[in-house]
Amino acid sequence: MPPSLARFERVALAMLAAWMGEHYYRTFRVLDDDTALDGTPFDALLTQRDRRAGVTIGTLWPDGEAVAVPGFETLVGGDIADEGDSGGYVLWSPPGIAPPSEEPALSDFRLRIANGLKSLAPNERREVRIPVTLQLAKTEAEGQYVSVTGGLSSHWTRISEGVSGAFHLDSRTLHRLPEEEAELEILLSRVRDRAGLLNEGERSEVEVHDYWLVSRLPNDQPLGLTMSGARPDFDPLDGATVRRQLRSNIKRAVEQGEAGQCDLAVLVLVGSVAHMEDEMATTALKGMNPALYASLDLIALVADGRVRQVLQPRSLPWEAS
Repeated sequence: MPPSLARFERVALAMLAAWMGEHYYRTFRVLDDDTALDGTPFDALLTQRDRRAGVTIGTLWPDGEAVAVPGFETLVGGDIADEGDSGGYVLWSPPGIAPPSEEPALSDFRLRIANGLKSLAPNERREVRIPVTLQLAKTEAEGQYVSVTGGLSSHWTRISEGVSGAFHLDSRTLHRLPEEEAELEILLSRVRDRAGLLNEGERSEVEVHDYWLVSRLPNDQPLGLTMSGARPDFDPLDGATVRRQLRSNIKRAVEQGEAGQCDLAVLVLVGSVAHMEDEMATTALKGMNPALYASLDLIALVADGRVRQVLQPRSLPWEAS
């Protein structure tokens, strides 16, 4: 891996190479020879036989605003190394939150994440349950309505089904919901069940889980644990910021392509979303003038432990061979 890249950028590069291999049925390797990289304008290079893909790596959050807890990657990396595990793993931080930095929450979180990495196969993803507490209050005896703030706000109609009275649910401690519908229904049922026990004017805590995501890298590089995500104050659903970041990254990728030579010009973006379905890069690209990115062959997004194609190549170099 190019040594100048941040760890989460090296993760994106490794996942891109693996995705391209699976997508195009060819083997792509990261060119990490310092001599070969000298003089290239690209952030990184991938090789496929005698062909080279010039790669620009960018984020959909402002520069310098990656999530960070000093020493956390090293601590968990040491934990898995002590278990004899030499794999490469990623912790995908949900939007709006960072791993805890103070004890005892830090040690508890560290243990849960380290346990969540066990027995993961290359390219496998897993949700890790982190205990959180919601606040539920019954405001009126009449009605059948639950107003919701936070992570469950889009599910207020489902929560309201079958309740008696008016309630307010504070779910701001939830930052990522489970992918499985059955898991989500269990969470919603727990809130409804607690609502049924409350009298008007009463409050209650509801113990549930936040669902953080971990994954294992396809080729275990970089080794240990890497955190990927934006700082908690970044809003991934801020369309203006996403469009601005996308335009900036496209401009840089086009400039790198014009300054260098390659068979495939690739821009790989790193996003910070709870689920890939929340990403806004695809929509933002459709609203741009195609002339701005005409010289790029492929744009891909890495987020939530997955890779999504944002711009499909019009042609591929090996198709002309």
